[in-house]
Amino acid sequence: MAQLEYRLFDEQKEFPALYHYKSIAKDELIIRFLCDYLVKDGIVYEKTSNALEAPLHVIYVKLAKDEKPLLSNHRPTVRTGYINLEIREFKEDVNVYPIIDSVEFSTLTDLAIVAQCNYFMIDGQEWEKTSFEVDEDRERYVLYAIRA
Repeated sequence: MAQLEYRLFDEQKEFPALYHYKSIAKDELIIRFLCDYLVKDGIVYEKTSNALEAPLHVIYVKLAKDEKPLLSNHRPTVRTGYINLEIREFKEDVNVYPIIDSVEFSTLTDLAIVAQCNYFMIDGQEWEKTSFEVDEDRERYVLYAIRA
């Protein structure tokens, strides 16, 4: 198990800690290092960098001023023990990103493989990844993509 801390990338405030995870699995740590965004407590943060201050792993973030968290009146049914990934179509200047696909993974390693892909196919259509996020508020990962 590892330790993870999210810090606000603000030199004037001496990079204050926002969230601390005392015991996080290394495969989840890897996934979070791959994420471009974190959604937590109704706020969207954009990753600026990550660092290792052994034994602490650090992800620096800034407020994503142009981004709003996805709202959901209900959570889709997810089987216990599975990791949910929503794949959404990214479009500039919109408030709603349509779901292209929803996938369940049994391991974070399988999710990591998809998260690192620049291109992928869904129903014969090629898509290009634009960003990847962990949405803690909705308990899922989200991959945004545009048609390639």
